[in-house]
Amino acid sequence: MQTLYSTPYLIIYLHQTTHQTLELHWLNFVPSADFRAALEELMRLARQHQAKALIADNRLLRALRQADLQWSGELVFKGLSELGGRRFAAVESLDAMNRMGITALVATVIPNTQLSSQFFATIEEARAWATAPF
Repeated sequence: MQTLYSTPYLIIYLHQTTHQTLELHWLNFVPSADFRAALEELMRLARQHQAKALIADNRLLRALRQADLQWSGELVFKGLSELGGRRFAAVESLDAMNRMGITALVATVIPNTQLSSQFFATIEEARAWATAPF
């Protein structure tokens, strides 16, 4: 696992297995502008590394604005799908509002993409599923 990007809010890792997988490890509440900048960097890295899977460790992520959630779904899920992405794994947030928002977003956006998605209780389970051969 290689660190590609780090801020006070987020660390992005690269897993190199049979395919490239990016992992987002959210560290805390993130302001809207920083959230959007981080996801734009994520997509730059996804293109650069030809990522086929994404892991979001949302355990420490707090509630996000609905507008930011909607924007992120369009950018990340549709963008990853257009790059040939196949999997999205998420570790659920400890924050109930964030958990509900992300669950609703995934249920709405993922069916319109080529991605399969699953939610996990632990980061180890999410990594195992996302990095496994297709």
